Amino acid sequence: MKVSFLSVFAFDANVSLINSLKKKSEISFFTEALHKIYNYIDREKLTDFITIGNRVEQIKRFSELIPLDTTFVIKGTRASHIIKKIYNSYKIDKVLKKINPDVIIIDNITLTYFCSAIRLRNKALLIVHDPFLHSGEGNILDKILRKLFFRLIKNKILLNNNQKNEFLVKNGQNEMNVHSSFLSVYEYLTYYAQENEISATSNNKEKEFNILFFGRISPYKGIKFLLDTYSELCSDGKFPNITLTIAGNGDFDFDINAYKVLPNLKIVNKFIEPEELSELILKSSVVVCPYTDATQSGVIMSAFAFKKPVIATNVGGLPEMVTHMETGIIIEKNNQDELKNAFLMLYNNPKLLEDMSEAINKEYFEGIKSWKHSGELFFNAIESIYNQNNKVGKSLS
Repeated sequence: MKVSFLSVFAFDANVSLINSLKKKSEISFFTEALHKIYNYIDREKLTDFITIGNRVEQIKRFSELIPLDTTFVIKGTRASHIIKKIYNSYKIDKVLKKINPDVIIIDNITLTYFCSAIRLRNKALLIVHDPFLHSGEGNILDKILRKLFFRLIKNKILLNNNQKNEFLVKNGQNEMNVHSSFLSVYEYLTYYAQENEISATSNNKEKEFNILFFGRISPYKGIKFLLDTYSELCSDGKFPNITLTIAGNGDFDFDINAYKVLPNLKIVNKFIEPEELSELILKSSVVVCPYTDATQSGVIMSAFAFKKPVIATNVGGLPEMVTHMETGIIIEKNNQDELKNAFLMLYNNPKLLEDMSEAINKEYFEGIKSWKHSGELFFNAIESIYNQNNKVGKSLS
């Protein structure tokens, strides 16, 4: 069976998912080089509109995971250039016609694959990363495309189960056509980590307790709540070896300057390159996701790739990803007492941190939340679409 994976991302979950799917299908992979934040590919280094993967230096490190000779890197165009974007979509679809896939997977709602989404809508599986838009996000074009893609493409796959029933009701979806899987660890990041970084951080927990927040800065991420909690934690000076790092690109929706006086606080307000991110995670004791709303989280999967426990709020699909008191701690959103107590519980119990790290290994690397199992759920959805189209074809013959 031929499957084409159409992406605006390149790495994160996709390379691991493709690695799982290629064991059962003939995979081609399309990714768009546009915003560096999506896939770390430098658009300006691409000379052709579409470049074969084995000619793109920045992705050669993933040759074990993705088939470079059937990977196509697109020199992207910004969404504001709508006419050019749609024309480029037509050119991409011409390449897809030559491949003639049995099923296509579209991992984002975008004009980049608009022509293919229309032409191959009956063969398409749309990954719905966000069943519901995050608070404070989503422009008019995003909302229009979202409605259009939801109507065009009947087969969808969610990356958590918690929101499936609400998604079905609010969007009038047929349960038979809405599948679900899950994210597993973002192992691509480990390809950027150096062995000397790992050894240098092996005894880090004995020296400092490093709390790490990373990811795009946005109102729903609960950063002010995190900072207020950290301020309370630092107020009596009892924990001089507790540090907090906030790393990510974006604008704060509050006055960040008021918090810069806090001890051992480091704010890295810029795009974080993968080499730097892998080092930050390696040096952390725990990663925190204090979100006020969520779907699933690539941040959690990035932390778990290095077997770092996560403190996350009880919103969206996060409780599916973090098993309370096993791979991390689940707290209620905006509850400073719970977050502070979670920090202190892990700070005072290094053995619990070690046990959680081992639990992450068993669950996500060896167990039911590994990419092997996630890929099986995806492939079940792919087979369902393939069978639907074959039945239609037979009935018309």
